[in-house]
Amino acid sequence: MNNTIEYILGLDGGGTKTVARLVNLTTSMQWQVSVGAASLSNDYSVALASITDACGQLLDQAGCKAPQVSSVFGLAGAGDRQLVAKLEQDLPFDFAYLEVVSDAKTSLYGANAGQPVAVVALGTGSVGMRMDLDGTEKMIGGWGFCIGDEGGGAKLGYLAVQKLLLEMDNNGVAKSTLSLYIASQIGYSRQSILQWLAIAKPADYATLAPHIFTLKDDCIVALEVLTAHANMIEKLIKRTCGSSNLPLVLMGGLAEPSNELLSTTYRNLIMPTKGNSLDGACLLAKQLFSPSATN
Repeated sequence: MNNTIEYILGLDGGGTKTVARLVNLTTSMQWQVSVGAASLSNDYSVALASITDACGQLLDQAGCKAPQVSSVFGLAGAGDRQLVAKLEQDLPFDFAYLEVVSDAKTSLYGANAGQPVAVVALGTGSVGMRMDLDGTEKMIGGWGFCIGDEGGGAKLGYLAVQKLLLEMDNNGVAKSTLSLYIASQIGYSRQSILQWLAIAKPADYATLAPHIFTLKDDCIVALEVLTAHANMIEKLIKRTCGSSNLPLVLMGGLAEPSNELLSTTYRNLIMPTKGNSLDGACLLAKQLFSPSATN
């Protein structure tokens, strides 16, 4: 172990929120904070502010300095290495070690404590990733809201908004319980809906998702949307697992409510997760300077 490293810092940043944890390697004392969104691809300036805020809070709480810390950030949008390079340059901290990776990778390492596994992460967006028996890592999906993210909260909200727009076209007003709810959030008139659509970001669509699950037993339109959502997840699971027989974990804020929508075949494949994306970030932060670390 590098004697100058006294702490590890793991950070998990997505389109809705960011959580970060600092651990004293000698005493095992931990500090954890939660702040705003940190998706590099959705809004870089917001992401930089959230990450700076989280790291600053943790360093202050622990009374330590950045050169004592090994850090790993798992961030949505980290597949864009130009944005990652900009972030590393803009951060006001001189960490002893810093690696910025996709939140899919930190989820992968958290899901099965760094052991081979297939992971489907469902948050604001969605992504699949697997670690094969030989340690090879492969990412599936994660292309972003405009073209992908099927099974994520933003795409679920998007499907619900589409139902509202269809009812507006056919009836002039929202009719179904689902569309009435969506209209209450984004507007009842064409003008107000267009104004919302013009500025809506993935996180705005994702905020609509949680309530949709509560309507599945009372609204046929909500059930249609959730059925499409479940089908998207099953397709992502199939692509993620490929021909492997790896254990499968469903992770993220939509994992639990979505799990019960899946067919029995897919539900039977899923095992409980051993940890989350933040746990994976902390594991990787320790491995940065101690490659044999497994916990």
